[in-house]
Amino acid sequence: MKKIKITLLKANVSAIATLREDKCPQMVSKLMTMLPHEAQAFHAKWGGGEIWTQMPNFPGYAHENETFLPSIGEIILMQLEENLIAFDLWYDRGWAVGAQGFMNGSAVGMVTEGLDDFAKEAVKLSTEGGQGIKIELLP
Repeated sequence: MKKIKITLLKANVSAIATLREDKCPQMVSKLMTMLPHEAQAFHAKWGGGEIWTQMPNFPGYAHENETFLPSIGEIILMQLEENLIAFDLWYDRGWAVGAQGFMNGSAVGMVTEGLDDFAKEAVKLSTEGGQGIKIELLP
């Protein structure tokens, strides 16, 4: 089972997620080609307890294991435009929704370690603004 580490850089707090290769083989494979990835992370505007970042130049979206009702700790990749993906992590209850309504995304992973400490920092993005995030594949 492949795992990734998601780190909020300002707070230096991380969560570890297990990727769902069995349910999303194409999307997990494509995600791994993008790692490591550093960008700005932001808090969701409409989606509840969610932080997200963009991954430009993503090598194509595959409709695998899609949902718009994530579980706490779930990671979903949502297509925003051709070759542009949103990497969304739900640290609390919420739903995948944007300005146009509900959006399906590929549920590629689940946080298995560090969610409580990560959530304490993630919620701050809603009042303090975005911060750097790093997503990397663990050995």
